Amino acid sequence: MKLEFLRPAIKYLPEVKLPGRHVAFKEKIAWTSLALILFFIMGVIYPYGVTIAKLEESIRGFSQLQLIFASSMGSIVSAGIGPIVTASIILQLLAGAEMIDIDLKKPEGKALYQGTQKILTIIISFVEAGMLVTATHMVYTLVEIPGGGSDWSVSWPLRIFTILQIGLGSVLLMYLDEVVSKWGIGSGISLFIAGGVAQTIITYTINPLREASGRFAGLIPNFLDQMMIGNFDVMLLMPLFATLFVFLVVAFGESMRLEIPLSYGGIRGVGGRYPLRFFYVSNIPVILAAALLANVQMWAGFVGVDINNAPPFQEMTLVQQTVYTIASSVSLGELNGILLPDQISNLLDIQILKHMAIYLVIFLTLCVVFGQFWVSTTGLNSESIAKQIQDGGMQIPGFRRDYRIIKTVLDRYIPQITIISSVAVGLVAAGADFLGAIGSGTGLLLTVGILYRLYEEIQKEQMAGVSPWIRKMVGREE
Repeated sequence: MKLEFLRPAIKYLPEVKLPGRHVAFKEKIAWTSLALILFFIMGVIYPYGVTIAKLEESIRGFSQLQLIFASSMGSIVSAGIGPIVTASIILQLLAGAEMIDIDLKKPEGKALYQGTQKILTIIISFVEAGMLVTATHMVYTLVEIPGGGSDWSVSWPLRIFTILQIGLGSVLLMYLDEVVSKWGIGSGISLFIAGGVAQTIITYTINPLREASGRFAGLIPNFLDQMMIGNFDVMLLMPLFATLFVFLVVAFGESMRLEIPLSYGGIRGVGGRYPLRFFYVSNIPVILAAALLANVQMWAGFVGVDINNAPPFQEMTLVQQTVYTIASSVSLGELNGILLPDQISNLLDIQILKHMAIYLVIFLTLCVVFGQFWVSTTGLNSESIAKQIQDGGMQIPGFRRDYRIIKTVLDRYIPQITIISSVAVGLVAAGADFLGAIGSGTGLLLTVGILYRLYEEIQKEQMAGVSPWIRKMVGREE
């Protein structure tokens, strides 16, 4: 399918222009910081018509989606970066499967692709906003009719207005992402995910406010408060210790890599190395697997089943019983923090062990499936990498400079490391959830990976700022 029919519409879309000069490192930091600050501000702006008092009850069970999609449920960024990610995945899969006819090697082809992604993101933004408002019943401001009932002639325009506000919030995030990508450092999408998870960790750790029960909301203030009255309970800090442990494990995994030596045109001493990271599939399989399982839990609400507060099983209809059984089996539920010392005794319950086994098998299987699919459709498989190496004039030392030979050598590593890395990231994410880590396993895995790559990007930017010659060497010449 050709996308040329979209060019007239793309001309009317606002666009963040590429800088016509070299952007200094400090200026990039300023643009990146500004985008992050605006993201946090948008997260506390609520659409007109949303009743905050009932919001907590309405959005229960969406915490996983909030972390993955950097959203703040109830605010104008309730959909977060979900539409941006969804549009990107759809177009990448269509392009990888050659279902759309577009030449990404030409500038006009890239412009058409990026414009199409913007249009698709805008459409998905309002569609997802409509789904959220409908699924969470986010609007409660209705006009009461004497004798009971509500005036829906007033409520439906208000719901549409709320949908427009939430959809516009995701569109604004799309342009903030474009600002960061062109004027800042790294990716706006990654920045917003890391910022959202970091905010959750900081709030959960040092929040000095008291809850309705009288205890402090933050782990550390609550621990110090208990210690002052003679209750030295280290168990209160276990989620924080689990978070630090997972952080170190993921950082270690990100630093592990297998390097394949390369030489240039057979010239001895001139060449490089092609790195195969231990987390070769990055975080994509975990994002997709976690999002799918979280959606299953959300979909259960469409048949009137809240798996967090379900009625007795016998009182449900056959459809509700089926949906509840599936949704409760693939959701984390009581498995969150199950490996903490004060909860590990629950593993003696055969039902919990069964739930853990089903959840792990389904989650890891989805990670492997998505990992394989992602590698095959995004140019990370052996065939695509072999073409890149040969097109770059490189070869593997000791082997003939032939595409088929390079592919044969890569086939010894890439298919295996795809499966291993998919299982590894899945185990890390699930293990973090079982340990009760703050920010969820998926959120921590995403955040550490994002921060690690941001650190590498900052190193390149600092090196590029040394001199124009070095900037040209690392491909930063504007």
